[in-house]
Amino acid sequence: MVINIVPPNLHFRRFPGRCWRECSCHAPPSNADFDPYGSDYFGKPVGRWSNGRTFMDFITEELGYGHIPAGSTAANTTAVGNNSGGLFCLLVQVDQFRDFQDTIMSSGHYGILIFPHETGQKTGNNDYNDAKVQFTESLDINVTVATTIAAMKVAFQAMYGLGARTFIVLNATPTGCSPGGLSSVGDDEELDENNCNALWTDIDQAHNKRLIDLLDELRDNYPAGEWVLFDAYSIFMDGYLNPSNYGILYPFRACCGSGGTYNVANVLCGMDAQYINGTLVEWTKCENPTLYLIWDSMHPMESFAYYIAQGVLNGTHLFPSFSLKERVHLSNFNT
Repeated sequence: MVINIVPPNLHFRRFPGRCWRECSCHAPPSNADFDPYGSDYFGKPVGRWSNGRTFMDFITEELGYGHIPAGSTAANTTAVGNNSGGLFCLLVQVDQFRDFQDTIMSSGHYGILIFPHETGQKTGNNDYNDAKVQFTESLDINVTVATTIAAMKVAFQAMYGLGARTFIVLNATPTGCSPGGLSSVGDDEELDENNCNALWTDIDQAHNKRLIDLLDELRDNYPAGEWVLFDAYSIFMDGYLNPSNYGILYPFRACCGSGGTYNVANVLCGMDAQYINGTLVEWTKCENPTLYLIWDSMHPMESFAYYIAQGVLNGTHLFPSFSLKERVHLSNFNT
């Protein structure tokens, strides 16, 4: 997430992104473009990986900007490649930042520019998942994470050069505790002390450590910028380990899926029904979504996305801490 706050006539636009290392993302229809996505708030699919609003929707609502287009439906995207769920590569994100910057400057309008991850999952998630699938037992976590962090650094430097000054960077969330992460566990030896997928835990923690180092480096090299860590990891872990604090009964089971221990099986949420071993298998949706932390295999429920958003809006999970609400309202007041 990258924010540039400049007066006076504020516009708000969000830029999507999860793939950082290579330009391998594109925007064909994804599961999020089909039922039952969006059903509990919008009444139809609107390109959001949720049963309703994402944490970015809660942020933009609170700041008075309503709902902005979902990343999976953003236009003017030229990257092509493998099937990555309608997400966009690093180079396209930087180009979109540049184009939007040019547009609002030339029109005499200024704005808040945000490059978030719309769902509350970690930056680079697709990169790590692809590497995990491709290399399996030969996966070198340190090399994979270093490559991803290096690409993030290039993108941040480019956006800094284009005028962005306040960077809020989402860290890795605990993928190993998600239903999708747990569904790939073969036996108990693959679990960590929290009964989460140990391999994913190692990847997430390695990413977060290097991300902290990167932000420290950027603070030293670009002191005019504001380099802020958004510790979403802690919010998710608290949800998994202390679910009753959020009214959750099923933290490790997906609300929408086709069965199994974690409700993540061959037919994922939003996919067409399939015949498997002669039996028609299709997804079903839970009766009470607020009792779940995760919507599909890894994306948070609308009800939990609210808490993620509060970590940004109130600054409780920003390091260094500041209130985004106060910052934006002050910017509006001074224009």
